[in-house]
Amino acid sequence: MTSKYPKQEFAHPEYTPPRTGILAYVPPSWVPFVELARIDRPTGIYLFYWPHIFGVLYASSLNARHGGINLYDVVYKSMILFVGTVFFRAAACSWNDTMDIEYDRQVLRCRLRPLARGAVIPLHAHIFTGSLTILALACLYVLPKSCWVISLPSIFLLWLYPFAKRFTDFPQLILGIQVGIGYLMGLAAVDGDLLNESAMLYQPLYGHNHLALGAFYTANICWTMVYDTVYAQQDVEDDAKAGVRSMAVRFRGMAKPLLWALSIAMTILLLTCGCLQGFGHGYMAFSCGGVLISLAYQMLTIDLRSPNECSWFFRKGTWFVGLSICSGLILEALSIR
Repeated sequence: MTSKYPKQEFAHPEYTPPRTGILAYVPPSWVPFVELARIDRPTGIYLFYWPHIFGVLYASSLNARHGGINLYDVVYKSMILFVGTVFFRAAACSWNDTMDIEYDRQVLRCRLRPLARGAVIPLHAHIFTGSLTILALACLYVLPKSCWVISLPSIFLLWLYPFAKRFTDFPQLILGIQVGIGYLMGLAAVDGDLLNESAMLYQPLYGHNHLALGAFYTANICWTMVYDTVYAQQDVEDDAKAGVRSMAVRFRGMAKPLLWALSIAMTILLLTCGCLQGFGHGYMAFSCGGVLISLAYQMLTIDLRSPNECSWFFRKGTWFVGLSICSGLILEALSIR
């Protein structure tokens, strides 16, 4: 009996083996798996990692109020979180593509992905996904046990995400909840007590800590929904034909008002966090003002009908938001004596 999944490495007649970039230096038999892990497309790694570094910097700014910052610990934990993010994101991409084989074959931009073109069979992809997940979980060994607990809903949501495209028009919301958990991981990596002490709600030193944490976390969810909805605009017509459900398809032709609403909500949530937490001018100017200016300019100038502009927003435009938030948190930590 002949398998419907070809075993040859480069089965699709339109596929050309890469001759530039990192894939040009990878053994040919490894290329499909490196593509499956998206190692050659690092934007997703950065977007997964931003919330982690936000959490690290947020916790550091609070620690600076009552004892100072352990710079070595901050750098060390940030590096561990980054390595874990690389493996975790790779596992997520592999799992997503395995579940989306038939969808990908109907979408122009995705039809040459390794599984869709037959370069990798599902069994091998599952083994690959499992191996990457184990490597990601290994990074938790050197982090506080609270990080282990926080990772569980994150793993579940990444497992759920491909199926969300089948039963809801809001898979970006599920992705946002999952990606935002990275912020909690960053907090717990530096100081797990920030998530455990309910009395902090009433301690003047910390302000309305948990309410502020919740506002910042929800801002991350809004940001993920913004950039992933913009990203999905590249395939909105093909997705609609293939039966893929998403916010881009649901709000087709009305995406701009949605993106404006999410951008404004994100800014308000960041501002709320700053007020509740008692953050200073640096945070307000950069983490709030910088984000508002970055998103407003890009919302005013982007043409959602242009795949190139949507791709630029996803790959480069998101850096303006990420760096703005980081800058504000760094200034907050440095401003405390």
